[in-house]
Amino acid sequence: MLIEQVANNETIDRAFDWLCDKRKDYHYNNDVWQLRRWWHEKKPKLVAQLLAGNYRFGEQRRVLSRGEVKEIWSAQDALVLKALAIVLQEVLQPHLSPRCFHLAGTGGLKGAVREVDAHLHEFEFVFRTDVKGYYASIDHDILFSQVAEYVSDSVVLDLVGQYLRRFVSDGGIYVDIQRGISLGCPLSPLMGALYLKPLD
Repeated sequence: MLIEQVANNETIDRAFDWLCDKRKDYHYNNDVWQLRRWWHEKKPKLVAQLLAGNYRFGEQRRVLSRGEVKEIWSAQDALVLKALAIVLQEVLQPHLSPRCFHLAGTGGLKGAVREVDAHLHEFEFVFRTDVKGYYASIDHDILFSQVAEYVSDSVVLDLVGQYLRRFVSDGGIYVDIQRGISLGCPLSPLMGALYLKPLD
């Protein structure tokens, strides 16, 4: 079962190391410090919840940071989403476009520029475009069905479904998100690449 790969020690430890690095400069009141302090106690409970299919994502918090509104997952939820991304990357990578350079290990911006440069002699023009509000416009049902085409583990699919049907807390007001995926989430680049495949 795929959830066993998500919940194994190696994946969870990689996700934890990623979280510690990503949130090393977060405010001292952020929940990442509690998670780090009590990790030796929280880790086995988290693993047990994942394996039993009982893990539930909490709400995202909407915060204002440097004049920009951000929606942030709790530290533990972000860790689980990273663990999911690590495992699903291996499952979905063979089905993604080789031209999705934003994914880890595909070359990033430099890889994209090298790809364009390699084909410049074939074409007279280069056309750069973008899909306006791409992440915000993603249809949950379509994306979920795309994931389900390659993933059969019901527990992993439940986690993906929770990630899609998230809700956001904004000063005590809770908003159910009906469309779009979360910016700044470790799973979102992979989901965005999968959703883009039919267009590509």
